[in-house]
Order: sequence, then C-alpha cells, then structure tokens
Amino acid sequence: GPVTIACLGALATLFVLGVFVRHNATPVVKASGRELCYILLGGVFLCYCMTFVFIAKPSTVVCTLRRLGLGTAFSVCYSALLTKTNRIARIFGGAREGAQRPRFISPASQVAICLALISGQLLIVAAWLVVEAPGTGKETAPERREVVTLRCNHRDASMLGSLAYNVLLIALCTLYAFKTRKCPENFNEAKFIGFTMYTTCIIWLAFLPIFYVTSSDYRVQTTTMCVSVSLSGSVVLGCLFAPKLHIILFQPQKNVVSHRAPTSRFSSAATRASSSLAQGSGSQFVPTVCNGREVVDSTTSSL
Repeated sequence: GPVTIACLGALATLFVLGVFVRHNATPVVKASGRELCYILLGGVFLCYCMTFVFIAKPSTVVCTLRRLGLGTAFSVCYSALLTKTNRIARIFGGAREGAQRPRFISPASQVAICLALISGQLLIVAAWLVVEAPGTGKETAPERREVVTLRCNHRDASMLGSLAYNVLLIALCTLYAFKTRKCPENFNEAKFIGFTMYTTCIIWLAFLPIFYVTSSDYRVQTTTMCVSVSLSGSVVLGCLFAPKLHIILFQPQKNVVSHRAPTSRFSSAATRASSSLAQGSGSQFVPTVCNGREVVDSTTSSL
C-alpha cells in the first residue's frame, strides 16, 4: 500500500544520500551540482514523508502540515530542477563568439535562486492559512448517513489551487529540459532531467482528474494523493539519481574527469582549432555539441 511505498522510497532516498556523501569529491557528484542535489533529495524525502501526514488522524496540526508539506515538498524538488535546467540553458545559450560567462552560476548563487523559488510557495501557503484557517470537520455520505468521516476543513479546489505554483515550476522546468535535451553537460544530466519532467507531467495529468473524481470517497482520494506524491518522488530518484548511482557503484572507470582542451569555458570560435591541436598532441579531446553548436566546456569545476 501507500505506506509500504513511502517507507521503501524514504529508505532509498537515504541510501542515495549516503552514497553521494561518501563520494562527495568524485566527478559525477561534483558535476551534478552537489548543493542542489542535496536540496533535491531533501524534497524527495519530504514527498515520501507526506504519506504519513495524510494517513494520520485529522487535527488542526495535521491539517496544517498537510497544507504546508505538500506544496513545499514539490516546490523543493522542482525549484532545484528548474535551477539546474536554467543554468544549463544559460551556459549553452551564451556559448557564442564573444559571449561572457553567464552570471549567477556559482554554487552559492544556485542555492540562493533555489531558495527564492521555494519561498514563493511558502508565501502562498502562508496566505492560504490566514485566509482559510486550518481545522477539522465531519462529513456524512449521502448514501450512508450512518457513516461519519472526520476530515480537514479545506476544500479540494483550495488544495489544488495551492499547487498551481508548482505546476508553473514543472512547466518551466519541462520547457528548459526540452531546450537543453541535446546538451551532454554533467554526464548527460539534461537528458535525464528531461526524462524526469516528461514522466512527472504524465503523473500530474493523471492525478488531477482522478483527485476530483474520487472526491466523494475520502479513503480513495487520500490513497490517490499518497501514491501520486510518492510516485513523483520515485520518478526523480529513478530517472535522475539512478544513472548517477550506477556510474558511482558499478562503473567507477567512468567517474573520472574528461580530458578537454585548455580553452575558455565559453569560447566556441576556437573549438575546431583546439580540436585539431588536441588531435596532434594525442589528447582525448571531443568538442561538446549542444543543439548543433560546438561548445568548449569544463563542467565539473564550476558546480
């Protein structure tokens, strides 16, 4: 059931976190953007924890945690992913003749951008808690009036409305993931983020109508919510972190710094000349190609 999925997912998240911490100084972890990866894993862990909040007996505290935790867990995940894809898009979008190094791509800047995006969801939830105070209410089914259900007093429309900000984050992240799908930066991370977002869109498109259709059955609706939230976290683990874990644990020979030509990170005009020079010296230089454009890029040093 949902509890089993959440427990297994939480354990898997902790395992991934442990592997990343142990191999923190390796190229795969460095090139992934360690700071954002840890934030992302925190968001995935929160997604699994939300199952236990939704199955708990409704109370003022539980209802508050439901409102606060659901949107926040999603915003942590998708803010980190949006920051990652935006960074890749700006790096390769600016890789042209005479282009300067894009601003705000350092680890500290990336974390600040991510936290700013998360704060947007927190402000929305805070406003929701003020406008519609959390609490509980009793509900009886029309066909079975002898059955009384204790549930939180928020409306389904309000719950889904609080997720509108996350829908925006998902849409933007999917757009950037599509634009950078051919950019092999960070061990093809852009491609794996694309897989993550495409699958996430499918899950959300299926979840929203099911959530409304099952509104008359509280248990079914709660189960649907728990499974959907856990699936969203599992998609991130499976599509984004599993390939990195496979390299770290089973293909350590790939977990090395690639040999690149010693040119400027954002200069593309001298790429062919650098390639010829590298071939003459026996170096294993292969120019990075993104959307048909050759770009010289050393990714691990800046993340």
